[in-house]
Amino acid sequence: MSGKEYLILTTRHKDMFFGGSVHLFWCTGSRGYSAILQRAGLYTKEEAFQIGKHSDGEDIPVHFSKFRYDRDFFETDELFIQMPVLYSISKESKKLISEWREREAAE
Repeated sequence: MSGKEYLILTTRHKDMFFGGSVHLFWCTGSRGYSAILQRAGLYTKEEAFQIGKHSDGEDIPVHFSKFRYDRDFFETDELFIQMPVLYSISKESKKLISEWREREAAE
């Protein structure tokens, strides 16, 4: 799994289970979206930035370390996750999204 260090946060869809208050992430292999960080897929920097560049600022690559978990935390194949971790919509997340969009607009 080496080289896969980026999650892809999407803003094009809203979560349906948590009142629209958390972000969704691309799952492994581009197979849908999840609000649960443990189900978020990891992508190489090249894959993540390529997806981000072609999404009109709606899909944002984020290095896994931003979430303060190690690589093994993500992409779990457990059927039941006892304590799911979510990433709430917050000032921090809005700043992260804004910085990506500004960066893309400048290029």
